[in-house]
Amino acid sequence: MRQYHILLCEDEQEIQAYNQEQLESRGYRVTAVRTLGEARRSFERGVPDLIVLDIMLPDGSGIEYCREIREDFRGPVLFLTSLAESSQIVQGLRAGGDDYMTKPYEVEELIARIEAHLRKMERFRTDIRQAAGGRLYLNGATQRAYLDGRDMLLKPKEFQILYLLLEQFGRCVTAQELYEAVWDMDGNQDIRTVWVHISNLRKKLKREDGVRVADIVSEKSRGYHLELYDTDMIRGE
Repeated sequence: MRQYHILLCEDEQEIQAYNQEQLESRGYRVTAVRTLGEARRSFERGVPDLIVLDIMLPDGSGIEYCREIREDFRGPVLFLTSLAESSQIVQGLRAGGDDYMTKPYEVEELIARIEAHLRKMERFRTDIRQAAGGRLYLNGATQRAYLDGRDMLLKPKEFQILYLLLEQFGRCVTAQELYEAVWDMDGNQDIRTVWVHISNLRKKLKREDGVRVADIVSEKSRGYHLELYDTDMIRGE
């Protein structure tokens, strides 16, 4: 059985030690660091599968660090922080975070969320899907999507939402369904994160010349569906 590697970036010693102990007791390999500098050096030694990231760190902002790594890092990033304002949550998600937990917290919920993100990461590595005559191309193995041959640079949850909407092409998918499928959490929880990711994803469904190949259309009080333009093929390989 594969042992997942988690990078735990937390400057509060007691919280870091407790989280590390709990994660290691469940079979995870944990690299615990207290600064962004240490996190960067850890990346040089080996890329983790998932990152648990505080925001207020001694040498900088976890949000800025998330933006920094997102061009290349495809794994989940879970913010764990005392910053609980709605605007701060939105900022973290828009920076590339996949999830956001506030302190104080229950460690069992933290572990459940980590498990859910890792399960979803594996699920979306299964196949290749194409749409819009091959102009929209999703590669599950690499977790990358291409629009007219250009890497869309999707964050992991953006990729998974697009994948699911393509998989469910022709039907309306509710925000609750997307939350449960992508985050593997009860859809009655806070689903603002779905709205933020869809807003970001819609901006990326255009070519560089501004022509829209696809769109995520909101159906009032119902949910979302994927609209493809000049579409003559949807298939999985």
